[in-house]
Amino acid sequence: MMNRQIRRAQAKQDKKAEREKEERREARKRKVAQMRAKRAERRTAARSKPAAVADEGKGAAAGATKDAAKGSTKGGKKPGRRPGRFSGALMMATIFFIVLQSSVPPMEGDNELLRSVTGAGFFLLFGYFSVMWLMRRDTPRPLMMTWITGALLLVGVEVAKALQGVVPFDPLMVALAAPGIVGGSYLGRLVFENTPA
Repeated sequence: MMNRQIRRAQAKQDKKAEREKEERREARKRKVAQMRAKRAERRTAARSKPAAVADEGKGAAAGATKDAAKGSTKGGKKPGRRPGRFSGALMMATIFFIVLQSSVPPMEGDNELLRSVTGAGFFLLFGYFSVMWLMRRDTPRPLMMTWITGALLLVGVEVAKALQGVVPFDPLMVALAAPGIVGGSYLGRLVFENTPA
């Protein structure tokens, strides 16, 4: 009696295991069929793509619609292919060098003219990279933003130098830095707008 019950239970378990195995096999077959169908769709789409591109090229209106759909920005540049990819990092590096130079006192025998021109040159680079970075991000009025931030940076550096009392005030550097920010910003805008996509 006991052996019969054990055999029945074993037979039930075997049937259940066989059913589960069959279900797994069917699920695997369905998955493989889906993958094959997707691959076939991709191949069909890849084959029909050149024909679709040729059809789109026939009309100027179709080309304009395509550009609008892709989200092209001012000047027809795509967001991924715009100039100034590393302008944000370079702008931050320029600020670092401006602060570093303003905190180091001049050594005896240093060429003061060269030091002043170098300091103003960093402000020119700041203007250049700042405008590129702002234009890349589609910030409104990038020139004005650069001039304001550049002026604040210049004033902040000079106030810090005055409070430190070690580095003397450099009127030539200040006189060259202001037009340097403006000139760098215009140069950055010119490069950004005239770089081909």
